[in-house]
Amino acid sequence: MRTTHRILLRIWYDPECDFSKVTIGYLNRGAGGDCSIIHGTEVIRLENRYIVQSRNVGCEEEGYIPYHRIRWIMYDKEIIWSLV
Repeated sequence: MRTTHRILLRIWYDPECDFSKVTIGYLNRGAGGDCSIIHGTEVIRLENRYIVQSRNVGCEEEGYIPYHRIRWIMYDKEIIWSLV
């Protein structure tokens, strides 16, 4: 089984893919339905244990999303990986 980290790295480095077409749903306790979404355009980099996200446009504030919280990944509006 491919890990979410490997799937995202594949898209990140593949010249045939466009990371801006990625949408990621992840567990976020306290959010509506305990789920939040991040778009590929918000991802700054992919670390070994988490995604680094830009929290505010034009701001240097970063957020961190551990890979184990990812529930699904979409590419170009199509689910390519899902926990369920």
